[in-house]
Amino acid sequence: MQHFFKKSLGQHFLVNKSILKKIVSIKDIKDKIIFEIGPGQGALTKEILLNKPKKLILIEKDTNLKPKLLKLQEKFKDTISYVDDDILNINLKDQIISNLPYNIASTLIIKLIINFDIVESMVFMVQKEVAERLSAKVSTPFYSRLSVLIQLHAVVEKVLEVEPHNFHPKPKVKSTVIKITPISKKKIIYDKLDYILKISFRQRRKTIKNNLKTFCIDAEKRILECGIDPNSRPQDLEPNDYMKLSKALI
Repeated sequence: MQHFFKKSLGQHFLVNKSILKKIVSIKDIKDKIIFEIGPGQGALTKEILLNKPKKLILIEKDTNLKPKLLKLQEKFKDTISYVDDDILNINLKDQIISNLPYNIASTLIIKLIINFDIVESMVFMVQKEVAERLSAKVSTPFYSRLSVLIQLHAVVEKVLEVEPHNFHPKPKVKSTVIKITPISKKKIIYDKLDYILKISFRQRRKTIKNNLKTFCIDAEKRILECGIDPNSRPQDLEPNDYMKLSKALI
């Protein structure tokens, strides 16, 4: 049966087998529990299976793809489990490999930060711009709330760039394969930090003292006590500076 690609789900299926092999080889997955998000028509799934994982959990929201994935599950019933649900409703763990749908990549990665105590590693293909934001350095154009959140809790490595012609249908943007490795297995509580970041980066041209002055009457004094120049712009603060501010101001 012909599959009609759904723009609403950000579907662009990688069809270059050489790149599929490279993605799966980034981490040793033999005898590991692997989660694959949005397996689509199963191209990456088959490459994962060749590397003999202990268990492979497939999570696919598009019900039109279900028959093909269930056939694959039947063939590898001792290895594959199939979950028919929205990935944002599921708590993930262990190792995760995915060509992430473009429309949920940033939202999903932020959600995963909460579960970094039970996630070993993530290998994702994402839109190139998302990869740039995740790995951006201080004082660069892509440095943002997402950069700070992820870099405080994980190491982000850009592994491979992928051109649009390697997909079907062909996307309008380039993609990048990234590896994300949590720094700590401690449970992360980041609500305060995230709130500070949202306020700070809402107006990047304003100084940090002007963005954060609504928190308390002596905000500038507290910023100084953190060893931070109150006249700095949001993009010029290191990730650890934002951790200090989240403790000092809230």
